Amino acid sequence: MPRQPVLRFLSKDGNLDIEDVALAVERALDDGRLSVLEANELRQALDTWSERFEPAARRYLEDLLAGKARRLVNRVLLAPHPRGEPKDLYYARTDVVALQEALGWLGHPTAIDGDFGPGTGRALSAFQESQGIDPSGVLDSRTLSRMNHTLEAQGRPLVDLSPRARIRPDAVIAATHAADRDTTKALQRALNGLRTHYGLDTTRLSVDGDFGPATAAALRSLQAYAYLPETGILDVSTAEALNLLLAPAGLALLDTTPPEPDARPVELHFYPGPEEHKVYVLRGGDVLEAYGMVGGEPEARDDEHSDIDYSPTPAGTYEVIRVDPHASWSWAFSYVPFGSHLREVGGEIQFRDGGGVWRFATGPEGVFKDRTPPPLLAAHYRNSDGSLPPTWTRSEFGHLRGLLRDVRTGRTQGHMIHSSPYAELTKHYFTDTEALDDAASALDLLRVSHGCEHIHPKDMDELVARGWMRPGTRFVVHGYDERFSEGRALV
Repeated sequence: MPRQPVLRFLSKDGNLDIEDVALAVERALDDGRLSVLEANELRQALDTWSERFEPAARRYLEDLLAGKARRLVNRVLLAPHPRGEPKDLYYARTDVVALQEALGWLGHPTAIDGDFGPGTGRALSAFQESQGIDPSGVLDSRTLSRMNHTLEAQGRPLVDLSPRARIRPDAVIAATHAADRDTTKALQRALNGLRTHYGLDTTRLSVDGDFGPATAAALRSLQAYAYLPETGILDVSTAEALNLLLAPAGLALLDTTPPEPDARPVELHFYPGPEEHKVYVLRGGDVLEAYGMVGGEPEARDDEHSDIDYSPTPAGTYEVIRVDPHASWSWAFSYVPFGSHLREVGGEIQFRDGGGVWRFATGPEGVFKDRTPPPLLAAHYRNSDGSLPPTWTRSEFGHLRGLLRDVRTGRTQGHMIHSSPYAELTKHYFTDTEALDDAASALDLLRVSHGCEHIHPKDMDELVARGWMRPGTRFVVHGYDERFSEGRALV
């Protein structure tokens, strides 16, 4: 592919999502065809960066090279959060900072503060209008592509968004244990119609209004067909993708309006014992879902590699008080929060926080120089080949954490719900987390913690998207010798 700036950009990124790949493919198809040289370079990219590709991006490239790629759906990627809701549940502030900076370069300046407020919406609408795009004031994949085309022509850095938490909580239409019967029936009829019309290899569904495992599995197959994340959740982007397929087939379209969220509270019950390693979502005594989760070991022990020792996860009843990126004073790799932008200045490393401010992480001007343990050296921020990644993804607390408060004492806890850098890697983020229902599998991927509650990052995103992990959620930690019983009362 002769347009090397795009490939260089992709090669430095820790994750290749469908928007990244679509931009590179657009460059290859600028002349309306894919040359032999361009096709070979795309195949080489598939091999070189195999572990970085999101499954949807890989399928799209493979289908393109096989001459059977379909039209990509236009997805909403960034939008203002609903009034009165916590911002961190709806977008990554570092993504908003990147968007705001790009808008300034493109002649539509707005404050660079990580807040997708009215000013950012107006600036984005102005850019969209200048490009002949619907001035919606939200960033979708079509707008992002046009923006990156323009930035590249100016020699500016491209906008690359975090792949995490792409299912917005206000965009979920239906999911297992969270769908009205009429919506589910419409979805089941649509999936059956698409199965027949397009010859998809899926099971024919009973149109019974029950959004169970069979419906979720058929929806995941359709999402794979449309190059969308295989979540099994009907969100706005998936519904719009379905409608693009339903219309030419002459089938009834789906309503893409999200319903009012279920106001009934859920409780999360964590069983850290070696035969469980699981957290259950309960509402009114009914089990809605279960996810793999690993806590500290039952007995305290020293950690020879850290000043902080391994401790059991304390039993008790807690409340989630915040869900946001976390920077720690106790772990050097977590002084810089997950997703922060990085750059090198005078041989030292700077990071940009969620408010858009660049700060030194290393060197004599480093903001962490007096902390214990000592801050990382510049070399620790680099890749194995010496290059500097565009964003920091090695924070021990992952892209989001759930901060807890003890309901009885009112004290904020040191242990919290989060993922790990190992599970955050692209090749692990997109694993089938249903396998984590097995205690041994959960322990293998999530790893034992120093006392916090480890969860897979994709499962964390699903909990947030379905409204089950948010400020006010009750979180109960049981004893290591307890086993879950379906008939037990809520604590």
